[in-house]
Amino acid sequence: MNTKIQSTAASSPRGTVMPVAGDNVEVVESFTYLGVDIHNTGSGELDIRKYIATVRYCMASLDHNIWHSCIILPINVRLYPIFILPVILYGA
Repeated sequence: MNTKIQSTAASSPRGTVMPVAGDNVEVVESFTYLGVDIHNTGSGELDIRKYIATVRYCMASLDHNIWHSCIILPINVRLYPIFILPVILYGA
């Protein structure tokens, strides 16, 4: 079983092993749960940077493939909620 725990206490250094319910589990600084990086400080900075990089990549791709193509403006405006909003809101 690959179980790890995250401790917010300063007394539990990273990389140590703690017994929990008879099993030894490793103490970690951060982990990913449902695609979200959870850090022991409670900071979401790494996750925010990941979303910004994803949005930047998608916007650059859309800029090249859609906005500078022969597609007329009303169609571009209709494509906005389909392509841009999901990336901004969900990082998908």
